[in-house]
Amino acid sequence: MTKTTLRALRAAARVLAVLCVLTACERRPLEVYTEDVAAINVEIDWMKNFGMVPSGMTLMVYDDQGDIIRNIISNNVTRQTLYLPLGTYYMTIFNHSYEEFGSMHFNDLNLHHSAAARANPLRSHALTYWEQPTGGTYMQDPEDIAVATDTIVVTEEMLAGQQYRFADYRDRASLFPDTTVTVFPEDPYPMTVTLYVKAKIKRRQSVKAITANISGMADGFYLNRIDRTAEDGTLYLDDWKMQKYGEDHDSLGLITTQIATFGMPHGKELSTERDSTDNVLTFHLDLTDGDVQDVSFNVGRDVRYIYPSGREAQVRRREDLYDLKIEIDLSEVIIAPPKPPVTTGAGFDAWVDPWEDGGTIEFGM
Repeated sequence: MTKTTLRALRAAARVLAVLCVLTACERRPLEVYTEDVAAINVEIDWMKNFGMVPSGMTLMVYDDQGDIIRNIISNNVTRQTLYLPLGTYYMTIFNHSYEEFGSMHFNDLNLHHSAAARANPLRSHALTYWEQPTGGTYMQDPEDIAVATDTIVVTEEMLAGQQYRFADYRDRASLFPDTTVTVFPEDPYPMTVTLYVKAKIKRRQSVKAITANISGMADGFYLNRIDRTAEDGTLYLDDWKMQKYGEDHDSLGLITTQIATFGMPHGKELSTERDSTDNVLTFHLDLTDGDVQDVSFNVGRDVRYIYPSGREAQVRRREDLYDLKIEIDLSEVIIAPPKPPVTTGAGFDAWVDPWEDGGTIEFGM
């Protein structure tokens, strides 16, 4: 056997040995480089301020620059668990998905500082000349929506262990240990309030139908700070009820209605911040004699809060989240009584001179 042949055999033996080793041993598991996180339990109490538990919710998490990093839409509305690394985060929660509201639309949800909900324009209603809004545009009355916001600061004490480590890719549980859980309780606030309108009228029997509108109401709110928008809109009021005003005033009546709103615009929540012309309430009265009567009132200073009592007073601390009311007196407005009916039946209408007094009339033969 020559030296060349011997060297070739030795080389082949070494290759075979390496192959045997590679096929016989277990491969080393892959490892991932991960950052430790804090386990955050977000616990939401809808009943405290909102009064009902929704069927779904949206939870959004933003980083310290205000950019969205989590967008969770879930049917689990009472608790959500977040795993967040070291840092500061902003969180926003509201009921339902932003795709399920037909009365409002959402803007800039990817940015914490500008995310807002706005009322949609009123649809399927042809406006008449008297209805032209004096502020903003006609908008849909909003569905019930409640919002909670919070700031989450993840500190080193909240992390599960050392800040960085290698972890076996097969041991997924080691990536998110839950040995320490921090709880953030949240109480969403309702962002819609009910506006109640009550007016006293005279000659109630002369009124056949009532429609109205009110201008100067907020057209939405900002999610990040739970403040109404400064822009205003007009709401259409067409569901009125009329009743007798006391037993001794048969001709006097009360007309009432209520409607969901976003409340007063930001900066005008308090009556001392408003001028009387900031809200205009316009009535359109159809009378039984076929006539119509339009009348407007400047009610900016007349919009008042309904202060709750009992348990509601204890849990609702923000004045601008109370329901609103307007009470005005229309009895000074002239409402014409019905006109006598005009008959146009068959036959003829005779006109006769009135009888004259005395005198003798001679007839010739």
